[in-house]
Amino acid sequence: MVFLKSFGVSIITGAITEIVKISLLKITNDPKKTIIYSSIFSYCIAYVAQRYVFCGGRFFGISFLKYFAVSAITIQLYKLVLDNLLNISVIKNKLEDKALSDTRRKIYQYALINFTIITVFICVDFPLRKYFIFVKRLEYDYLISYILYLFAIILYINVNNIH
Repeated sequence: MVFLKSFGVSIITGAITEIVKISLLKITNDPKKTIIYSSIFSYCIAYVAQRYVFCGGRFFGISFLKYFAVSAITIQLYKLVLDNLLNISVIKNKLEDKALSDTRRKIYQYALINFTIITVFICVDFPLRKYFIFVKRLEYDYLISYILYLFAIILYINVNNIH
């Protein structure tokens, strides 16, 4: 029963997130802003949905601390990876091509955003979820969470060129 509930909620939250992502890309016309805002929305709605499905413990307990730490890191990595992809000459030239229609440009940007999210999810987010967030009662949960927060702050400073 939990599997069906989890699957149904993930379909709903995934659809809502994709609608928000497409809408943000259309409104802002900026893939960097779109990936940041849609990821923040996605992580918030996913956490609420997971607490609804698995409804164990407090809402603002250690699981929130761990989830937020991982989210802070991955959102910064999304921006970093997307910046690097947008600076590749082939991609940059394709997106700046004057013959390219606005709709096709947005489709390419949307594909880049999703490629970035999938890449970071597979390399960073999924392993951290599997071995850290959803592991119960690790002895060093708070310590690891604080280290991840520090890493997220360092990433934020680096990605946004704050000196």
